[in-house]
Amino acid sequence: MQSTLDLHMHSNHSLDGNLDVNIILDKCAEKGLKVVSITDHDSCDAILDINKTNFDGTIINGMEADALVGKLTYDILCYDFDLEPVSKWAHDQYGTCESRQTKIFDKLCEICNELGLKLDNSIPYQAESEYAHAALFRMLEVVPESKAYLDSLNIKTVTDLYREGTVNEKFPLYIDMHLVWPSIEEVRDIIHQNGGKIFLAHPFNYGKDTNPIEILNACLPYIDGVEVCNGSTEEQVKFLYNYAKEHNLLMSAGNDFHGSEKHSELGVTNITKEIEDKIYSWVNQAKHKTLVKGK
Repeated sequence: MQSTLDLHMHSNHSLDGNLDVNIILDKCAEKGLKVVSITDHDSCDAILDINKTNFDGTIINGMEADALVGKLTYDILCYDFDLEPVSKWAHDQYGTCESRQTKIFDKLCEICNELGLKLDNSIPYQAESEYAHAALFRMLEVVPESKAYLDSLNIKTVTDLYREGTVNEKFPLYIDMHLVWPSIEEVRDIIHQNGGKIFLAHPFNYGKDTNPIEILNACLPYIDGVEVCNGSTEEQVKFLYNYAKEHNLLMSAGNDFHGSEKHSELGVTNITKEIEDKIYSWVNQAKHKTLVKGK
């Protein structure tokens, strides 16, 4: 079933998003979507850029916040909050993308130096346009000895490096992200204080050796819901649906659109009508939303 909603997408307010919000909303209109949420990384400002679009549906205020449970980093989808105070908090808490990525990159370089790993610095790191882990990966993989080290750790992609480096404390290139991220308690409190809800994003997408059940249970005391569909298999969707029902959690779904080759499709797949109805049960009650009438 193709859903009429998509509550997880990124604009160019995310470092890894490349499209203006109005272009994204036009694409949503072409797909027949009726309810969407722009969930940029650590920012909820894209909604302020909306001016002319063919989309004539509903936009739920949203953000994907990086947050820590203990020392491990997870992606927390925030919805239906009062925009102005949360936007101010996000600016104060996370700072600029450039500043926090610079801190991460400097720490990664420090660890590489301790491990004796050589980097190819022929193309300098530019924090305003590249994630720290992406820069480090490209600098390591072109040095034969460093690439061999990555291979020995079964690190084949930037995603492997990032996920292992933020959710696996035993990984040699692991970083305690208290360096830049708040705790999940802090995220929960600011969102709840401003009328919103928080959901754990894509529980099956955290590192090769991570256990989705352990992740869900660790986040359970803090979250209001879970993203049950996110490029997930039918088996994964069924598991997350049953987990949400068993623990009285709300449900969300999105395709994690970035406008890039990897995440280039809008609209949720492998969703059932029952799941969509459960999502609409809270979406229809959302107070912090924008109704768009189109051009």
